[in-house]
Amino acid sequence: MSDRRPDTRHDASAIESLVGPQLVMRMLGLLKAIRLYDLSNQAVREQLDQALRLIAQSSQGELVLVAMGQCFYLNGVRVRAEPSQAASFNALTAEFEKRNLLGLRFLDGLDADELAACLRALIDHPDAERAAHLPEALAAAGVVRVVPVTMDEIAAVNSDPVQAPDASSEGERGRARETHGRAVRGAREVILATAKSGRPALRRVKRVVQPIVDTIMRNEYSVVGLTAIKSHDEYTYAHCVNVSILSVAIGQCLGLSRPALANLGVAALLHDLGKLTVPADVLGKPGKLTPEEWSRMVRHPIEGMKMVARMPGLSPLTVDMMNVSLQHHRMCDGKGYPRASGPARLATTSRIVAAADCFDAMTAHREYRKRPFTGYQALQLMMSADRGRFDPAVLWALVKTVGLYPAGTLMRTTHGFLVLSLYPNPNDSRRPVCRVLSRSDGTTPSEAAPEIWDPMPAEVTVASVVSPDEFEGEVDQLLAA
Repeated sequence: MSDRRPDTRHDASAIESLVGPQLVMRMLGLLKAIRLYDLSNQAVREQLDQALRLIAQSSQGELVLVAMGQCFYLNGVRVRAEPSQAASFNALTAEFEKRNLLGLRFLDGLDADELAACLRALIDHPDAERAAHLPEALAAAGVVRVVPVTMDEIAAVNSDPVQAPDASSEGERGRARETHGRAVRGAREVILATAKSGRPALRRVKRVVQPIVDTIMRNEYSVVGLTAIKSHDEYTYAHCVNVSILSVAIGQCLGLSRPALANLGVAALLHDLGKLTVPADVLGKPGKLTPEEWSRMVRHPIEGMKMVARMPGLSPLTVDMMNVSLQHHRMCDGKGYPRASGPARLATTSRIVAAADCFDAMTAHREYRKRPFTGYQALQLMMSADRGRFDPAVLWALVKTVGLYPAGTLMRTTHGFLVLSLYPNPNDSRRPVCRVLSRSDGTTPSEAAPEIWDPMPAEVTVASVVSPDEFEGEVDQLLAA
């Protein structure tokens, strides 16, 4: 007997209206069934077979099912839910979000046993902290034809601002450039959307932040070095990303869990939401603000907290966001704004973001400042004259994060080399990864084949820090190379 079912592999409308909703419902049903019954149960086996038939109908070698916002996408085609299916769609989305996943990739040759083993592993790793070990668990179970879709693998949805990494890029610095660039583009979309709606789209923000958390947790600190580039065309958005990166790295040094780091990264990215209520001419004014303008400026933490408070429900993330929005300009010495009626204990997230925000802002080009501080100067100031403003543990973690010679620092060694700090070395804050600009004999490495110390050799000692004014090259261009 011939199979009379329509061939939906090339029919986007059929995927959207028929196969997609059925597969979403089937995957949710399987998760529920496998929680209750053994994998040998006949009803479970029948559901597995039905899911495999749906996957085979829609795939050409592989099928990618991802949850984006309130929707699912199947190989890039949007899957729409009927009103009666909305609750099930939301339930499967929640299953993925609890594990910090976007969805699953199904590869050719998948059988019922492998699909069952994958779903069993998902059930056994029910939260983000445990799901961090999901790849190892799947490998141990022999699952190779179902792959969890992470934040770096969402190219299937063309309309999303976050793009998948370029496979041609090689090495840690290439990955860092892609992560930072995608995050800036994503932050721009998030902030512009928030300006229109008055409420941040949390799912989209999480998708921007997750690759940052993943990168830091892999101890790939070259992304921290990119926060030193201040000639970015969209610095407003780059600043939000930089503060998120620095905050997550500080949080990791302080031992925060993965879910806590994810929440911290989101709160840090949105710390300045309240500035959407401040006129642009006030934000960019080159001279001193009038009393009325300053009054508008110092209200932005309160306005930011009010925007977060408009969001439905209350969760640890929204609490973190409200604390950070309100407190990121309050200092441990009691100064800052908005003023409190009395001494108040600042939230840990607020203390972290306050230090990250201050460090990045001090090194930025500002209309009212002739020349920004270098990272080295900013760190020295925060560790000396401004030390009482910040939590001592957070300051220690900031040093661990950016190193004693932050990215962009020009150094002369005792052997006569001139080198540029590119990014910190998490194993030794005194010895960053560096680019050699000139050797002791006066020769200069070619631009085509740069000489990189990864990290600075143990026998090399820094003799002095060189002012950028004494260097003829463009530090930002060298950092971005």
